[in-house]
Amino acid sequence: MKENIEDYRKVGFINLDEYFLNNPGNFTYPYYIDGYDEKNFWTQVGKEDKEKFIYVKPREGKEAEDIYNVYSELLYQEMMKQVGIKTANFDASYYGGNVATLSENVLDDYDENEFIINSSELLCSNRCGNDSSIEDLFNTIHDYCEYENIDKNQEEKCYKDIQKVCIADIFLLSTDRYINDLDFIAGKDNTGNSVLELAPLCHNTYALGSNFSKDEIIDMLDNCEDMEQRLDLCYTDLGIPNEKIDDNYLYWEDSLYYFIDKDEELEEFAKYCAQRLNIDEAILNVEQKTQSKIPEEYKEFVRASFDQRFRALCDCLNLDYYELMDEKYYEYEMEEK
Repeated sequence: MKENIEDYRKVGFINLDEYFLNNPGNFTYPYYIDGYDEKNFWTQVGKEDKEKFIYVKPREGKEAEDIYNVYSELLYQEMMKQVGIKTANFDASYYGGNVATLSENVLDDYDENEFIINSSELLCSNRCGNDSSIEDLFNTIHDYCEYENIDKNQEEKCYKDIQKVCIADIFLLSTDRYINDLDFIAGKDNTGNSVLELAPLCHNTYALGSNFSKDEIIDMLDNCEDMEQRLDLCYTDLGIPNEKIDDNYLYWEDSLYYFIDKDEELEEFAKYCAQRLNIDEAILNVEQKTQSKIPEEYKEFVRASFDQRFRALCDCLNLDYYELMDEKYYEYEMEEK
């Protein structure tokens, strides 16, 4: 009996149905950790000793759009790694007969007295409701750190890390980042000190154009002007105070300027993203990891959409697009050799 989950990879996707069928004693019955008994939410599947478990997010079927979404989460992970932002370790799988995103338990890399707490739980502890703003979250982080006597530098790092995620999301055309998507590592480290830090990201649905249907993608590839207009609407306003968003708000541009205005560290991070983010390297790594090929139409669209956003961001950051592309192409060629 094969117990290594990698042995169940078929045509690029790990067949979890066969794995669970052949290893029934290792896993408890799956349940939906988001509290909804429906598809498209993370499902926790854990060993009986509960020391290790994995997450599975099933899609609605085997249609092209579902496959795009699985690949987009793997591409997102690879590109976030390029700029030093931690995510869960994603993989492509089949679960319940449908394609699904597989994620390892991020707590495996932390101390036994550390745990995950969602931002919604933090906000509830501070009597904030479901319509909480980013200011509410930052105020709650401040109160939590004061109560737990957490170092001021850790508190400041939480704020910066959230804002860096928001900046990277602008580059990756994320449309689905909300406060409830943010988790934190809390508890005690191995020295007994209280901790609070942004947990590796595991909610990255609808980045890199995976929110579009196959027909929409093909149409946009044939119409650059339509693509430009539609991609301009790919943004999330997480991190922006409510009073800053009005009828004159310029989507992702105003978000970027809000983060980097008068903040040298965030401005340098945005420029670092421009220098380091490489879609071709991410595609290569995902195809090698899954031993599969990303559908050609989605691969072409991902390259085109990322390039369009990247050009516009270079203008915003006063960077030379062609110089940066030459550097990335050289680095990519050297890696392939």
